[in-house]
Amino acid sequence: MKGKHVKNRLAVRCLLILAAVIGTEVNAGDCIKDQHGNVVCGEGQCASDQYGMVFCARAGGGAIRDRYGVVKCGVGYCAADDEGQVKCSSQPGGGAAVDSNGKVNCLGTCQDAMPEFCAPAR
Repeated sequence: MKGKHVKNRLAVRCLLILAAVIGTEVNAGDCIKDQHGNVVCGEGQCASDQYGMVFCARAGGGAIRDRYGVVKCGVGYCAADDEGQVKCSSQPGGGAAVDSNGKVNCLGTCQDAMPEFCAPAR
């Protein structure tokens, strides 16, 4: 059992490192279509809410829709745990991944995603 736990931790760390490398090399904004079919963009990752309105994170940040359809953003990239709680890396461009136990692991520390970290898409 211990060997499996070590392998899982190693896999999560590798994913976080890969996400950090990709996130720091590609700090381009994200563009998606809104509820009217128009392409809108933001400085960071974008997501649409339950009504089709698009919200984006700041540069290097993540945006993800929670289990209720509300878009929440973080300073770094985000992931949802097995209970639907959205957690994000505290570092811009930092990765977040869900481990085999359903817990979110982040580069740096994890913090709660919040709508206040989001901005309307342009």
